[in-house]
Amino acid sequence: MTLIIACHIAQCYHLQVAYLLNVGVQIFFFMSGFLYGKQEQMPSIKGFYLKRFVRVYIPYFVLLAIILAVYAVFSLTSFSLKQVLFYLLSLQWFVAPIEGLNHLWFLTVLMFGYLMTPWIKKVMDKAPVACALLFVCCCVVEFVFLKKFYSLSAWLTLYLLGLFYGKYHSKTVSLIALVASSIALIVLCLFFEPSRLTSFEDRHYMIWLHWTLGVFLFVILYYVLPSLVDDSKHFDVVRHLDNISYEVYLIHHPLILGPLSIMFVTKVAGLNIVLMLVATYLLARALNYICSFTKTLV
Repeated sequence: MTLIIACHIAQCYHLQVAYLLNVGVQIFFFMSGFLYGKQEQMPSIKGFYLKRFVRVYIPYFVLLAIILAVYAVFSLTSFSLKQVLFYLLSLQWFVAPIEGLNHLWFLTVLMFGYLMTPWIKKVMDKAPVACALLFVCCCVVEFVFLKKFYSLSAWLTLYLLGLFYGKYHSKTVSLIALVASSIALIVLCLFFEPSRLTSFEDRHYMIWLHWTLGVFLFVILYYVLPSLVDDSKHFDVVRHLDNISYEVYLIHHPLILGPLSIMFVTKVAGLNIVLMLVATYLLARALNYICSFTKTLV
């Protein structure tokens, strides 16, 4: 969450470091897959879909309705009926983004990931080799045939990698992942140049850099962070931020980039950042509270 917010702040100020901080997105998708892969017992497929819909999409629909209403009432930006329809179906990946809501593309990836998860889990239990072949096919599609800088298949492949890692997670597997990602990072860093961060010609380099860095950071943090928050007070802070992290994901971007940005309300950048963080926190808590009734639905 912190990395992604920092990435968008850097992006707002046109800092190239944004394209390293955005590794938070890779961590997010890998972690999402890992958490479901790690679960021994999952609810029924219907129960899984219902729980994900209630938790993910009701806050999303509430936020979308509010922001689009503000846009329309105050004529802040234009958007088409087609865009609104695609956003409502969580297919915004496939349409030109509405200004200020560019970040919501990640929900399209999550939707496809969630739709696959119960079925992939079933196959993993009965035919792990088939799952491995599926992963290899996804990699081939992304790295051999597709021409986009980042494609939908690339993000889904990373989600699947996290799913496999969670399923077969052990100290040995973690050590292998850590060593492999460390070696890959060292090799990639030998060829690193700041200009490559924004070069579309180096898309494969950037994908590998972000994948390996994301996996490396997740494996490290998964073991290091618990020891840093063993104090109950520190853990309470982490738990509190975790409870509203999804709402923070939804809300922070419009306040940084787009018609609702508050990043230039004063002439002091530091003050603007503080105001944005406070507003994000308060609005995230408000959205979480508004949608708290949904917990009774599942």
